[in-house]
Amino acid sequence: MSRLSDALSSEADLPPALRTKADAYADQGGLLGAFTYFFTVLETDDDALAKTLGSIPTDLFVTSALHDDAIDQADEWDTDRKRRLNEHVSLGDIVYTNVVEAVSEVPDDADLRPVLETVRDIGAGQLAEEEFDAATASVDDAIARVEARGSIWGDLAVRLVATTGRYSDAQLEHLRTIATDGLFVLTVIDDLADLPEDVENGVATLPLVCFDGDPDEYDSTEALVEAVLASDVPDRLEALVARRRAEIDAAATELADSLERSNEALLAAAARALTWYCESICSVPVAETVSPAEQREIRERLTGDERSTRRYVDERVSEYQRQAPVDTADVAATVAELPDEPVVRTATRLRHLESIVDGVMHTTLEDALAELRSATTPAP
Repeated sequence: MSRLSDALSSEADLPPALRTKADAYADQGGLLGAFTYFFTVLETDDDALAKTLGSIPTDLFVTSALHDDAIDQADEWDTDRKRRLNEHVSLGDIVYTNVVEAVSEVPDDADLRPVLETVRDIGAGQLAEEEFDAATASVDDAIARVEARGSIWGDLAVRLVATTGRYSDAQLEHLRTIATDGLFVLTVIDDLADLPEDVENGVATLPLVCFDGDPDEYDSTEALVEAVLASDVPDRLEALVARRRAEIDAAATELADSLERSNEALLAAAARALTWYCESICSVPVAETVSPAEQREIRERLTGDERSTRRYVDERVSEYQRQAPVDTADVAATVAELPDEPVVRTATRLRHLESIVDGVMHTTLEDALAELRSATTPAP
């Protein structure tokens, strides 16, 4: 984790299970950090600044997640409750000192006030969590909660990028759309996947608010989940996610058109951001998620003939649910013109990053729905 080892006097200070949990949270928060790193280094060519700014959302996410666990899981800890509360809160506080240190390293002329405002909003959103009532909330209220819980982290990353002073207001707005809508989509999908657990814990999220029935009429969590799945809720969520994805695609297109950077420069920035994430943040080695055989296959397909590269690009593009069509032939031609080693290394690390994401959350509504339906289908 970013600077965690430096903050602890020894590894013995941290129980192994908690270390594993904290590392997993850093793996997740580091994805926001990598986003921040990429757009910082792309325009500043300053790895030290990119590392500093990228570490802030990474460590803030870890702090927030550990403190959330202290709240949400305390009732499950029984006789170990006091010790585990102390461990989670204290470790969260220690990680937060990394944020304080990072802020002290930001250039004096960087305006961090908007960043601080967003951090306060994240905290305020946590305080409002207990006040949200599905019985009285509208769908718009539930959407606002998703934005306050998920999207706001994207806003934090963009505000950090903005401190570089290298992006126009229009470009920052495109970045904000990409980051906030992206996290909105992932939060909605995650809430759907977690519906049974949330129902059990009395947590009201968007899927339940969208349900027109009365949850109290169902005598079990399974019956309620089945009713939600049989209703129009999946279609309503799909339409909502599709709208946000369309906004992401449009913003990404506008942003790409406005960036005066060569493909080589974009590749170099991506390589630097992924190197930082894989070597300084992520607790999982690349070899654990992308086997040597798969790495060789990626190399062979990206450094082979044009048809091989085209097929690889076709397969990769098909995995993303883009609203706008992608000219894969043009993408393949661009890839073929770039230096082999950075392309192969970046493709491998992107595959690793995707594996990390897939390991902690669903990334499509289809997968979340399939798992829920499988869990509620009676065994033959």
